[in-house]
Amino acid sequence: VPGHDHAAIGFALDAGASIVVPQLETVEEAKHVMSSAKFGTKNRGTRSAPPFRLIPTLTDQGYDGVRDVWQNWNDQAAVMVQIESLAGINNLDAILTECPDIDVVWLGALDCRISMNLPANFGMGNEPEWLETKEKFYATLKKHNKPLAGFSFAPGEALAAAAQEHSMILHSSDVTKLMELKQELMNAREAVQGVVKK
Repeated sequence: VPGHDHAAIGFALDAGASIVVPQLETVEEAKHVMSSAKFGTKNRGTRSAPPFRLIPTLTDQGYDGVRDVWQNWNDQAAVMVQIESLAGINNLDAILTECPDIDVVWLGALDCRISMNLPANFGMGNEPEWLETKEKFYATLKKHNKPLAGFSFAPGEALAAAAQEHSMILHSSDVTKLMELKQELMNAREAVQGVVKK
């Protein structure tokens, strides 16, 4: 979703998607996000039930048949958050303590480095303050037993190394695929150059 907007969060979840919420920095923001994502009293849920989810015997049934349909819907999709600043990392322990139903946490390393006035460097670096910040992030995830997600466009061994610490990796994107189109179009033009239909 593009931000912390209540309507955008509900819209994506109503469509059946899991969500990734960017730029989470404070407990208050986390509580708002979780409230927007949940029904009923769980996390002070303020999510609105769309009428099409209540078609009798078709979409109004819980998948486990034991709990109420609202409780089932609260578990239907993952709520993932991106921590993209030093402030977010410093508040992460409190965020996960107050909002234990956050399912997955991402480290937005590039944005976090920028927030620390470090070179973006594709989210990588060996500066002592960066290594200390990353260690704090990973230790907090371990303390709360939360899975890590993120990007890794690296091939081979570098991707395998990322898989050692990540539970979910995005390995491609629409932007990278669009970049590949340039070469594909050049190849196509070369292949048909000089071809004349009779």
